[in-house]
Amino acid sequence: MKQLPAIAQTFILTGFSLSALSLFAVAPAQAAYFSGLGWLSNASSSSASGISADGSVVIGNSGGQAVRWTQKGGMVGLGFLPNNVFSSASSISADGSVIAGTSGNNYQEFNDQAYNGQAFRWTQETGMVGLGFLPDNVFSLAKNISADGAVVVGESSNNPPYSWDGNQAFRWTQATGMVSLGFLSSDVKSPSSTVSGVSADGSVVVGNSSNGVTIEAFRWTQNNGMVGLGFLTLDRPFPYSTAVDVSADGSVVVGESNIPFPHDSTFDTAAFRWTQEDGKVVLVTDDPGNYLLEASYVNAVSADGSVIIGSFPYTSYRGGRNVAFRWTNSTGMVSLGFLRPAPPFTTFSRSDATLLSADGSIVFGDSDSSLFRWTQSTGMVNLKSVLIASGANLNGWRLSSINAVSADGFTIVGNGINPLGQSEGWVANLSPEPIPEPLTILGSMAAIGFAAGFERKFNKNKSDEKDPEA
Repeated sequence: MKQLPAIAQTFILTGFSLSALSLFAVAPAQAAYFSGLGWLSNASSSSASGISADGSVVIGNSGGQAVRWTQKGGMVGLGFLPNNVFSSASSISADGSVIAGTSGNNYQEFNDQAYNGQAFRWTQETGMVGLGFLPDNVFSLAKNISADGAVVVGESSNNPPYSWDGNQAFRWTQATGMVSLGFLSSDVKSPSSTVSGVSADGSVVVGNSSNGVTIEAFRWTQNNGMVGLGFLTLDRPFPYSTAVDVSADGSVVVGESNIPFPHDSTFDTAAFRWTQEDGKVVLVTDDPGNYLLEASYVNAVSADGSVIIGSFPYTSYRGGRNVAFRWTNSTGMVSLGFLRPAPPFTTFSRSDATLLSADGSIVFGDSDSSLFRWTQSTGMVNLKSVLIASGANLNGWRLSSINAVSADGFTIVGNGINPLGQSEGWVANLSPEPIPEPLTILGSMAAIGFAAGFERKFNKNKSDEKDPEA
């Protein structure tokens, strides 16, 4: 067979690769998009409350019903437990296949939560399944779920929900059912405990326990049970500490505790970071300016526990406005600034960091009545402006809140007012590269394999210098 020129060989191989890609692949997802979640047919509004770690599934509520949303399937109602008329989704597994929440026969519109109800766990196979109550209780509330969806944590009570008295933190698994985590002090008239977070594998639960006088942060494990984390100071007549979040492996707990206010005889709040080795540590700012170094408030911690976000006062008087911060062990507490122009700041300037990516490199929050996105390279920028600059269509939308973010920090969900003036949940993606669909990945692999095999055969024929059909 006559040898083909090298350019012809390249063209043929490239052609086979492109043909295979076009045969197996589908069009890549848009690199940046924004979409309202819509609402159920019997509703006129919706809200978003969470997102799976991979960013593929959003949970929320519409018309008093828990919902699940995907880009392909849109919004689907999860229904209710028997004899219930309301449900609310509160937490979702990493891959979006398991959802936890509460279903009830009464409804509190104020915070979009079902109450006088029961915690549930939902999967595609089982539908909504009630998790029951602790003994002698009449109400349960699911708050968090492990990464694989096997562990659900929350609270159960014998009193009307959302009251502190009588709450008991619980942990649920298929094998054990609902189990109380107990209290730090049970020999009091009205002990109570609540849940703030759970580790990725569900083995560590953090929260708060009260003896009716003091509130103390706790960390629970199967081996040690509920262990109090103590307080930053015992000088106050009624000391308190609260756990806010926990790292993925459960080794780092962040929260707040009271400390003496240096300018008078009162007390203020300071953020802390707790580890088994170090105990409780006050986060101290090294940011220059007129800041109250002793007051700070924490909102979240990164998956490995190395990055903490929150806010602290930036004015010289108590009750002043707060500025968002990001903390690492090497930098200390560093101000993220404001969306308003540079200093001098006005008394109306404020910001708060509320969410972050799993590695802590991307931070979200609100500042001066707008939502922001922060990275080391861009600093604090207006989220809506970034979305528009990236090609997303937000005409007529007003973004009100950011409620959850995917592990990579590129997909975010929140609530807003749509162009028709209706309250609607939304989802946005800011991935720096087009997101391949699963079939695109398979198609690419098939194409590469096909082309590689053809190239080997082509080279062998060239070496043998004979017609393959001879």
